[in-house]
Amino acid sequence: MLPFNKNQTLVTGAFNGEINLLSASGKFPYLEVMGIGNLEAAVQLSDYLFKNRNINHIVFFGSCGAYEWSEIPIGSFVSPSRVYTKELSHVLKLAKQIPESPEFYELVPNKSFQTAKCNAPTTITLTELKQPPVDTWKNFEIENLELFGIAKVASKFSVTVTAYLAVTNLVGPNGSSEWAKNWKTLSESLQNKILSVF
Repeated sequence: MLPFNKNQTLVTGAFNGEINLLSASGKFPYLEVMGIGNLEAAVQLSDYLFKNRNINHIVFFGSCGAYEWSEIPIGSFVSPSRVYTKELSHVLKLAKQIPESPEFYELVPNKSFQTAKCNAPTTITLTELKQPPVDTWKNFEIENLELFGIAKVASKFSVTVTAYLAVTNLVGPNGSSEWAKNWKTLSESLQNKILSVF
């Protein structure tokens, strides 16, 4: 894990299973679940940061799917460098997405992990995506549901974010079942990896 002041850092995840070993270790005084999805994570994090003004860094633990064109294998651990929120329904012309400003947020990646550009839409992608649906998606490598909400709120509070994500599945119609099969083992492996160096 990147060096940080534990008395000014929030360690978080979408649900308890993603941070349970970190919690049990007793090493992190500020540790809290923020909820599933960009909106829930953003609302909960806003409330938390209002009440804990000493926090200047967030370490987010979670899972993600890899887009097939990224060639990032299931079982990998990544530390995203940038996060967007782009909806597939918009590029397929099924809906119109309200533009975000800024379009993306920079994160503080741990470069001892593979870095990646993350897309964090509001919905889980269930359609097959062998290739980017449009050119602007070529740089997206992974998909997570909370990281844009976390990064957006953190930016408002001038708080930096580092994320560690386990690649549990390929994005597509089998993503949810692959996630269900893999998340627990990979989450525990990721948490133990961090605990071994903390």
